[in-house]
Amino acid sequence: MTIRRATIADLQACAEIINAYIDTTDWLPRTASREEIEAIFVPDLLDKRDLIVAELDAKIVGYMSMAEDGFIPAIYLAPEARGRGIGKQFLDFAKATYPQEVRLDCFLPNVAARKFYAREGFTEIEGERFTEEEGILKLRLRWRP
Repeated sequence: MTIRRATIADLQACAEIINAYIDTTDWLPRTASREEIEAIFVPDLLDKRDLIVAELDAKIVGYMSMAEDGFIPAIYLAPEARGRGIGKQFLDFAKATYPQEVRLDCFLPNVAARKFYAREGFTEIEGERFTEEEGILKLRLRWRP
């Protein structure tokens, strides 16, 4: 498996991963159509965010989006890629890139993700709970060395 910066050729696979996640997660309502999500993954995205992909057997099986301030707007894995250490590799990449602090949001109902982030040293930032368009409570988490 390879963790690397995304290229234009990877963008469609990233859109497919998040669409599959939404389609298979019973507690997460679809608030954007498949086409609206695909429209986010255009070449300009690579100028705005650091998009990192996991490639396994010549297939993109996950991606992580990072902003310049150490905030991770998204980490998504294809179902067949879960439990293989890819999420940890993504977080290790983020921690090495932003060694002072990494932040991310996690849906409250995503118990598995919350446990994973806790194992990786992330803690909830007090007073940083909110909802967005999905209408589901999110927690802001932070890692500091």
